[in-house]
Amino acid sequence: MKKDAYYFSHDSNSKDDPKCVMLIEQLGLEGYGIFWVLVETLRDQPSYKYPLALLPAIARRYNSTAQKVETVVKNYDLFQFTDDEFFFSISLMDRMEYLEKSRLKKSIAGKKGNEVRWNNQLAIAKVSQCDNDAITPPSQIIASKVKESKVKESKVNKIKDKNIVGDSLFIQALDEFKKMRKLIRKPMTERAISITITNLNKITTNEAEQILILNQSIANSWQGVFPLKEDKFGGTRQNNGTSSESEYDFSKYTG
Repeated sequence: MKKDAYYFSHDSNSKDDPKCVMLIEQLGLEGYGIFWVLVETLRDQPSYKYPLALLPAIARRYNSTAQKVETVVKNYDLFQFTDDEFFFSISLMDRMEYLEKSRLKKSIAGKKGNEVRWNNQLAIAKVSQCDNDAITPPSQIIASKVKESKVKESKVNKIKDKNIVGDSLFIQALDEFKKMRKLIRKPMTERAISITITNLNKITTNEAEQILILNQSIANSWQGVFPLKEDKFGGTRQNNGTSSESEYDFSKYTG
């Protein structure tokens, strides 16, 4: 498990927020403790949401009462709800979105750095090989060239199989897709982002088409990514001689 796998930022003056002041005034520090137990519980969920029906279970687990826990959730405007089934914290979701974006940028920068170092190592190896060719028997030179060719082929395949695309326009499109998911109450975790990028690469490896696919999902408020409904010439993509969108197997592209 990564050291910061379940990390989230916490303001040191949260207790001075007027909502928390009222909470402490009416329920004491027990109420404030219940609030943070609920926030930490939301942080552990993939979608940062938790069922309202399980509030009594939280109360039993942490030696409180269901009435107190429900009061903290419903009476101080500290949490929001979806169809009276789940509760969540907008503040927590905003903090997690910033954290996930920061992690994604670091991941992309790390992959670029590794690629540069790999290219430098190949360049040094080529110079060294040229120096050695003058004293190396022809049979060994041929064997070395064959091995170098396989290394190059492996490197190319690794680059083609990358799950992260470093183009700035792609990152912008991905950020807009994440914002759309948040607006439809389906925020994305770091794992969901990785799955979405993998699914994009399954549909196409062309970065321009990947951006169009993301824009298509944003425009239609789709949770996942799907093949383009129209090709680059404005015509409808055909599938077995038809243009029916239902004939695509969308399930394997859902993030």
